[in-house]
Amino acid sequence: MPSDSPQHSPRDTRTLVTINSLPLAVGVLLSCSTTLGEISVYGRLTLAVAWAFTQLVVLVGGTWWYENRAASSFEPVSATTTASRSAGGAW
Repeated sequence: MPSDSPQHSPRDTRTLVTINSLPLAVGVLLSCSTTLGEISVYGRLTLAVAWAFTQLVVLVGGTWWYENRAASSFEPVSATTTASRSAGGAW
């Protein structure tokens, strides 16, 4: 079944790949190099811990945003479903 979504431009695809690959590259770099991860950012807060906390905040924030957006956008109920509910019929 063909989708009704519009085709994405190559620029959109490049942007999506860049946004997803940069954090992955930073995470891999910090995982492979313990000296980079041990760099002090603020007091005893290291770069590795700051990066992990940033990823957690982005994950929670993105999930919250997605859930709010999904809950606020809804499709109207079809007439068949509405009629079967009011008549007490099976779906």
